[in-house]
Amino acid sequence: MTETTPDTLGAPISRHPRVGPAGMWTFLATDAMGFGALFIAYAVLRVRADVWPAPRDHLALGAAAMMTAVLLASAFTMTMAAGAGASRARFAWLGATVGLGLAFLYGEVTEYRHLWTSFPPLRLGADPYASTFYALTGYHGLHVAAGLLALLGVGAGGARPKSLEVVALYWHFVDLAWMPIFTFVYLMPAR
Repeated sequence: MTETTPDTLGAPISRHPRVGPAGMWTFLATDAMGFGALFIAYAVLRVRADVWPAPRDHLALGAAAMMTAVLLASAFTMTMAAGAGASRARFAWLGATVGLGLAFLYGEVTEYRHLWTSFPPLRLGADPYASTFYALTGYHGLHVAAGLLALLGVGAGGARPKSLEVVALYWHFVDLAWMPIFTFVYLMPAR
């Protein structure tokens, strides 16, 4: 039920708790600025560094490519969930999306554990390379985790099409945000 309260001129103000697509687009525009700032920091530190390690010296390209494929598959399952007419199909596609999102996070945690225990270890704050790697991938990982919580919330709420539309916008943004991370952090060779 929508709660209304009068403003100073006596007109009712809606205090509806739902956020529609326009609200999500506004949020995504501001969130893109956060990713943009991290990419700028990465670029500046990389250009100014005397030495920048080759990604293959530390990172597992095959595992990262698999994580990328998992996220791309989750974009497909999210699209199918948002477009499904029957609620049973929506739940099935939503479940597949959640499973793929969990698989991505598992891959990221596995990669962090490997990097943390490798020799020499790649630890947060060790150098600009490690710091920007963890900042970019960690920020993205937090977004995936938040997206999973949103997907579970939408599922618990009956997976209504309008709610799915809003969460799908967020999920596709998270998928899209990974592509430049994968490209610049994992694929771009050292100079």
